[in-house]
Amino acid sequence: MKIPTTVKNRQLVQKRREQIVLAATRLFSEKGFHKTTIAELANEAGLSYGNIYDYIGSKEDIFSLIHDYAASSAMVALQSSIRNVSSPIEKLRRIIRAEFNLMDRLSDSILLLYQESHILSKPYLHKLLSKEREHLNLIEQAIEEGIKARQLSACNVRLTANLIKSMIDSWIIKRWDLRGFADSLEAERSILGLIFNGLSSKHPSPENSHVTDCRPDVEAPFGLQGQVALLVNSGTPIGTALCRSLLKAGVRLAVYSMSEIARRENPVACSRNSDRLRFYSNSHYGPMNPLLLKQIEKDIGHIDLYIHDLGIGALEVRESQTIGSGKNIHSNLRAAEEIAGHLKSNTKSGLPSRIVYIAPWAWDQYEDPISYVTVKGSAIALTKSLALQMAPLGLTVNCVVPGFLKTARPSGLQKKYGTKVQANIPTGALGEIRDVVEAIFFLLGASAKYLTGQTLCTNGGMA
Repeated sequence: MKIPTTVKNRQLVQKRREQIVLAATRLFSEKGFHKTTIAELANEAGLSYGNIYDYIGSKEDIFSLIHDYAASSAMVALQSSIRNVSSPIEKLRRIIRAEFNLMDRLSDSILLLYQESHILSKPYLHKLLSKEREHLNLIEQAIEEGIKARQLSACNVRLTANLIKSMIDSWIIKRWDLRGFADSLEAERSILGLIFNGLSSKHPSPENSHVTDCRPDVEAPFGLQGQVALLVNSGTPIGTALCRSLLKAGVRLAVYSMSEIARRENPVACSRNSDRLRFYSNSHYGPMNPLLLKQIEKDIGHIDLYIHDLGIGALEVRESQTIGSGKNIHSNLRAAEEIAGHLKSNTKSGLPSRIVYIAPWAWDQYEDPISYVTVKGSAIALTKSLALQMAPLGLTVNCVVPGFLKTARPSGLQKKYGTKVQANIPTGALGEIRDVVEAIFFLLGASAKYLTGQTLCTNGGMA
């Protein structure tokens, strides 16, 4: 299935085809395969209408290129992940982990292949399926090695490999239902837990003791179980993920949100059925201030951990910016300043042992660039000022500055600016929400007891 080209320079062909693949993935995902024209593809890829035919023969060729790009990336990632690894169990772990990393990087391409594969002619479809078989072979080999080493039970290897691959693929295919309720790390660990331990509540047998860390719990490394936390502004994607993770860590939690209504991308009420969660909204309790803080303390007891997200979690592209579009972000800052002033003047009463401010994430600058820079700088300054005053009391105050993060379903901002932004990130990739959550957990835990007044930038190395 050789795709025609009139260009003899192979490196140039590869470069231009990669441009075409990235452009096509964006447009096909947004408009659909049939509604996207070659002229639109050429424009999106930065090529002329006539020039694009130097590298492809038809639109179907582009779809095949998308598959080749995803399949070759997958094989390189999977083979690299198990190179020089002899343990079958560790191979299976690494394959699954590599698959999830790939899912995050190529989610749009993978979903597109599932949705639109019916458009392919038989030769192209056979090629796609043969690549998928090579992929499954790696999983099958790890399972067969595990059975021979008596580390895994005898099973229908081909069926089991397909079931494992289907579970992994569901992270993309079912993301419409999963986003806001799980992250890729939890999904990865859950699959490993199902494979090695099943759903049984019994402890694993001694011969399987090497896989007991598959459970998705996060409390072990941080020792937060039983503590009480207040999370202010839980309505952002970061706030939602943090709420879920804190509950899993065994923390009793109060959350405050501007709205009680859950948006599709960040369902703040996702864990409200927990008996360890109290929910406060602006519509029922008014703005976050020292009076409401006292009420929350009266309701749930002494607050050990105080986390305040100063961002708005911007997700969509605004058609136009208006004066005051950043009012919510400034409201978050005012609330943080009021609470900080209250804490400074009440040093003799019970205070949180850990305070963490979350600066606006990088996408917020597209909502209101001036407000974003102002509040981000204020969060860092507030951290340093409060840390100096609280340090003699043994309290730590730190700040996390999130960079450009991807969501389970790519947001409007990510779709429009993601490629441009990614090119300027030293690591070459958008971050994940869990990167920020884990940084916050570190600052909340005992390992950070001598760390205060600091700013952690989870931004892939951007200045």
